Amino acid sequence: MPTTKEFDPLAYIENAFLDKSGEGKKNGKASEANGNETKRSRFRKTKLSAPRPRKKAETPASTVLDDDLKVILENLPKNIEFLGGFFNDDVTSKYYQGDFKETREDLIRRLLDPELTLEETSRLLGVCPATVRRYTNRGWLRHHRTKGGQRRFRLSGVVRFVEEHGRLPEE
Repeated sequence: MPTTKEFDPLAYIENAFLDKSGEGKKNGKASEANGNETKRSRFRKTKLSAPRPRKKAETPASTVLDDDLKVILENLPKNIEFLGGFFNDDVTSKYYQGDFKETREDLIRRLLDPELTLEETSRLLGVCPATVRRYTNRGWLRHHRTKGGQRRFRLSGVVRFVEEHGRLPEE
C-alpha cells in the first residue's frame, strides 16, 4: 500500500513566505556542492511603508463646510478663549449637588479634541476600517481602548497622522 505524505500546516505557511526565485541557482546555472544541489531559501523582504496619498475627492473639500460652518470655524478661537477665561463654575455649582465630573479645562478639551470611533476615523481618512486597524497595529496612528476593547481616536491624533504620513489628496 503506498504511503501518503502527511500535510504539515506550519511548513505550508512557512513555504508561502519563502523566496523561491533563483532558488538553487547561481549566475543562471544550478550550483552543486558535493554532488547535491544547494537550496538557499530566504524569507521575502517585506517593507512597511507609509500609506499612499489618496486620489482627489470628486467633490472638493471646501463644499463640506457650508457658509455657516466657515463662520463658526473662523470665530472659534476667540469664542473659546472668551468662554474659557471670562466665566467660571461659581454660579453653576450652586444648582448642582456634588462636584462636576470634569473641570472647565477638561470640558473645553473634550469639545475641541473629540474622541472618535473607528468608523468616524475611517470616514475622515477615506479608508476602510481594516486599514485604520492596520495603521494602529503598526503604530502609525495613536489610539486608546475602551473598557470593552474598542479602539478610540482623538481628532488631534488623526490630524497628526495626516501631517506625518501625507494622507493629503494629491495636488
